[in-house]
Amino acid sequence: MSGRLFDTSGPCLYTIPPQADFLRVLATTLRDEFDAAGDPDSLTRLLILTPTRRAAKALGDVFAELAGNGVALLPLIRPIGDVDVDDPPFEPGELAGLAAPAISIERRRYELARLILAKESALGRPLGVGGALALSDSLAALLDDLATEDVRDLSDLQDAVTTYLPADRREAVEFIDIVQRVWPERLAELGLTDTAARRSLVLHELVDRWTRQPPDHPVLVVGSTGSIPAARKLMQVVANLPQGAVVLPGFDWDADASAWNSIEDDHPQWAMKTLVEELGVDRATLPSWPGAAEDNLAERRRRLIAEALRPADTTDEWLKRIGELEERFGDSFFNDGMTGLTLVETADEISEARACALMLREVLETPDRTAILVTPDRMLARRVSAEMTRFGVRLDDSGGAALAETMAGAFLTRLLDVARDCGSVVALTALWGSPLFRAGHRRGLTHTVLAKFEAEALRGARPGRDLTAVRARLDGKYVKLFDEDRATINAILDQLDTALTGLVTTGRRPARDWARAHAEAAEALASDDSGSGAQAVWAGEGGEAAAGLLRSLLEESEALPEMSLTEYAAAFGEMCRSRRVAPRLGVHPRLQVLGPLEARLITADRVILAGLNEGVWPPGPGADPWLSPGMRRTVGLGAPERRYGLAAHDFAQLAAAPDVIMTRSGKSEGSPTVASRWLWRLKTLARGALGKAADTAFAPETDYAALSRRLDDPGAPPRAAPRPQPAPPVSVRPRQMSITEIRTWVRDPYSIYARHVLGLRRLDPADMPPDARERGSALHDALETVVPTWTAGIPDDAVNQLVAHAEVKLTEAGFGPEEMVLERARFERAASWLIGWEAERRARGIHLDKVEIFGSMPFEGPAGPWTLTGRSDRFDRHPDGRLDIIDYKTGGSASAKSIKAGFDPQLPLTAAMAAAGAFEALETGEAAGLYYISLPGNAGGGKEVRIDGGRNPDVTSYVEGALADLTGWIARFDDETMPYESQIRAQYVNDYGDFDHLARRGEWGSAAEGSSEGEA
Repeated sequence: MSGRLFDTSGPCLYTIPPQADFLRVLATTLRDEFDAAGDPDSLTRLLILTPTRRAAKALGDVFAELAGNGVALLPLIRPIGDVDVDDPPFEPGELAGLAAPAISIERRRYELARLILAKESALGRPLGVGGALALSDSLAALLDDLATEDVRDLSDLQDAVTTYLPADRREAVEFIDIVQRVWPERLAELGLTDTAARRSLVLHELVDRWTRQPPDHPVLVVGSTGSIPAARKLMQVVANLPQGAVVLPGFDWDADASAWNSIEDDHPQWAMKTLVEELGVDRATLPSWPGAAEDNLAERRRRLIAEALRPADTTDEWLKRIGELEERFGDSFFNDGMTGLTLVETADEISEARACALMLREVLETPDRTAILVTPDRMLARRVSAEMTRFGVRLDDSGGAALAETMAGAFLTRLLDVARDCGSVVALTALWGSPLFRAGHRRGLTHTVLAKFEAEALRGARPGRDLTAVRARLDGKYVKLFDEDRATINAILDQLDTALTGLVTTGRRPARDWARAHAEAAEALASDDSGSGAQAVWAGEGGEAAAGLLRSLLEESEALPEMSLTEYAAAFGEMCRSRRVAPRLGVHPRLQVLGPLEARLITADRVILAGLNEGVWPPGPGADPWLSPGMRRTVGLGAPERRYGLAAHDFAQLAAAPDVIMTRSGKSEGSPTVASRWLWRLKTLARGALGKAADTAFAPETDYAALSRRLDDPGAPPRAAPRPQPAPPVSVRPRQMSITEIRTWVRDPYSIYARHVLGLRRLDPADMPPDARERGSALHDALETVVPTWTAGIPDDAVNQLVAHAEVKLTEAGFGPEEMVLERARFERAASWLIGWEAERRARGIHLDKVEIFGSMPFEGPAGPWTLTGRSDRFDRHPDGRLDIIDYKTGGSASAKSIKAGFDPQLPLTAAMAAAGAFEALETGEAAGLYYISLPGNAGGGKEVRIDGGRNPDVTSYVEGALADLTGWIARFDDETMPYESQIRAQYVNDYGDFDHLARRGEWGSAAEGSSEGEA
C-alpha cells in the first residue's frame, strides 16, 4: 500500500463527483493503492462501510469483476447501519453483553400490536387485530426514529400537552411515553433489542473503541452523507484515524457562499455540510478521490443541478448566478449542462409507464448497455414491469410485489376467504382458479371439471351458506355432467371439506393454532395424485415468503390475543399486503427498477427518473398518527424537511448521470398533477437562461410519448362495426323453439342465432343476490303446488299454505331472515288477493284445470317440419268447455298493443296450442280469454289484466294473427339468404340483450343513433 490515501494534514475526506461511477472508481483506486494484482491478500485487511446492503453487494461485484480471471480476495464490506457485534471489527462474543440479538420485524409487529390493542381496549374503542397490526408499522417507525436520534424521553412535550395540544395528540404522547417505558422492559424479557437501537449502540461502541484504540487496518466509510447522528459521529472518528478515510458522494465543494450559508434541513447538502463543519474542514480544499476525474460536461451538469436546487431563500439570485456561471464556464454552460438531460411529460400514468418501458427496451438494442429506472412510486414501477412483459422482459424490481400478489400468497388468502364463507361461489372459484389448487388430483383434471361445474351449476343466485349447499347443485335438473365428472367433483369437494375442518370452527383461538390449521389446509389442497402439496405451496419466491410469514405466526405470535377466524384472516391479509417479495429468477441482467434508497451509488448507462410529481418524488409528508411535525421538532426528531433533503440528494446524484431521462404524468387517476419542485426549479432556471429554447433543450431525440401512444394504435381511425347479418345454411338453423323464444326471435333474431346456431348461452354472474327472478320462481312454485290441492274448496288457511310454501322456496333461493320479513308481507298481500280472485271465479263456475304442463305443436315450413314447444302456467275451464289461458307475473306484463303487433305472442300461441290439442295432459278447448295475473304484493296485492275483449280484439283475432306471424317467420328464416340481424326493432327491442356484446351493438348502435328503423 502506498499510503498516500491517508496522508493528509487533517481529517481524511474525499468526494467523488456525482457523474462518476462511484463504486468502480473507488474499487479501481483501491486495487491500485493496495497492489491487489500483485498481492491478492492485500485487500482483505481493508474494512469498507457502505450506506446500504445493495451498495455493499454491488461493490463486491465490482471488485470481483476487476479481478478478472485472477484470484478475487475481497475487502470486508459492511453496510454502515448493519455492523454486527459478532462480525469484524469485533471478535465473536466480545460484545455479547452490549447488544442482545435484534427482534425480528414480525415479532415486533405482534408485540406492538398487543400494546395498541391494550390501549384501545382501555379506552373502550374496539379495534381488530388487523387494524392494530397496520398501526404497529407507524409506531415501529417512530420508535426507530427515537432510537436513531437518541431521544429517550418526551418530557419536552409535557408543557405542550397541558396547554394547546388537541385530545388525540395528548393521548398519543401519553401512549408513546408509556411505550418508551414498557417496551424496553418487554424486550429485556424476550432477550432482544430493537434493530435501530442496536445499530446506534454498535455504532457508538465503534466510536468509543476507535477513539481509544485506532484499528490496525485501513477503514473507509464510502457513499454515506452522515444523516444519521450515530453514523455521522463514526464518520468523524474514521476521518481522523491514521488509516481511515471518508468518501462523500457528490459533495458541492464549489457552491457560492450565499447558497452554502443558507443550507438547511431540506437541502441535499445539509448532512455533508454538517459533517464537514463539525470536522473543521475547509470545503474548498476538500479533494476528489484519486482517479475520480470530472470532464467539462460532467462539471457543468453538476453545477446546473446544484444551482437548480439552491436554497429557496437565495433563488432571487438566479439571474445573477446565470451571468456568473456563463462567465466562468462560457456562454454554452446551460446547453452543455443539459446535454444528456431530457424530460418526457405524458398525459397520464399509463402513458408514462409505456414511455418508460420503451426507454428501457431501447437500451437492450445495444449489447452490454445497462439501464436503471428509479422511482418511489410503486404503482408506476408495477406498471412499467407489466408493460415490459409485452417485450418478453421480466424486470429486476427491488420493491418486488406484495406477498398477497404472488401465487402462494393469493392461494393462502383465497383459502381463508372460502373458510369464512364456504357457500360463496366467488370465493370458491377464486380458490379453484389458483394453479396451486389440486385437491388430490392432477391440476389439469381439477381445473377442467371444476370449470364445468361452475358454468353448469353455480352461476346465478348463491347456493347457500356451506359446502353442502354447493354440492347439492350437482343434482340440479338442468345440470349436464358426465358421471365420471360428477364423481371427481364429489371427491374434490370431500377433500376441500376435510381440509377446511381445522379452519371452519367457531370460537377464538391463538394465532399459532390458526396458522397451523391454515398451513395444513393449504398443503392438503395443493396435493396432487402423487402426494403432499408442501413442496408446491412453499417453493419459489412467493412460497418462501409465505412460509416465513406462517412460521412467524407459529413461533412468534404469542403476544397477539386469541382471535376469531375473521380476525385471523384480517391479520393475515394485512401482513400479506405489507410483506414484499423481490423477484430473483428470470429477470433481465441489464435492467433494474429501483427505489431512491436502493439506487444510492448504483450507476448505469441510462438513468430514468420516473414519477417526478409533487407528493410522489419528493413524497408527501404523510399522516403520522402519533406525532405532528411540530411535536417531532420539540422532542428533537428530524423534521419532515430533512427527508426532503435526503430525497433531493438522491435526485441530484442520479440526475448528474451522462444519460438521464426524467418523466412525469400530467394526470394521476384522472386528477391533474403538479410537477416535482426539483423539476419545476430546473425548468425555471433553464427558461431564465435559454428562453423558449429551454423546451427544445429538454426534448429527447426520440419522442417516447408519441411512440407510447402508437403502441396500441391500430393505424387507422376507429370505425364502428356494422350490424351483424349472419346467414347460416338452413340445415343448421333451429327447427324447434319455445313460445318464450318467439318473443326474442321477433325482436332480436341475432340472439336466436347465437343460442341455437352457435350453441352459446348466457352465464349469470356468480353469487347474485336473490331478487325478482327468485321471487317469481317461488311464487310460481307455490301456486303450482298448493292451489291444485284445493279441489274440495278453498281452505280457511289458504293464505298460510301459500306463504309457508313460498317461504321454503325463498329460503332455498338465498333470502336471509332480515329479507324474509319484507318478503312474507309481500306474499301475504298477494296470496290474499289471489284467494279472493280464485273464490270469485269459482263462484262463476270456472275451475282450475291444469298448471305447468308441457306441450308441442308441429308446423310445416318450406324447409321441412318445425316445432313450437311451450309450458303454460295455468289453464282454467269454463262450464261450456272453453279455456282461459293464464300467465302469472310478479313484475310487469305485456300490453295489448305489443301483443297485437306480434311482439309478445306468448298467450295467443298458448291458446292456439290448446285448441290444437298440443298439450297431452289437457283436453282440447277453444280459448275463452287471455289473462295476465299480476301479483307484485304491493298495497293492492294483485291485479287481473285481460288482453282480449272490450276495446281490444277478441281471442280469435289474437290467435289467428299470432299463427300467421309465426308461419311467416318460419318461412322467412327457411330462406338461407335471410340474415339473423341484431335488435331489428327501434321500439320493441330485446329487454335483456344477452348477446349484444357479441353483436357489438354498442358500436353500430351508437353510429346509427338518430336513424329510423322500420317495424316490419
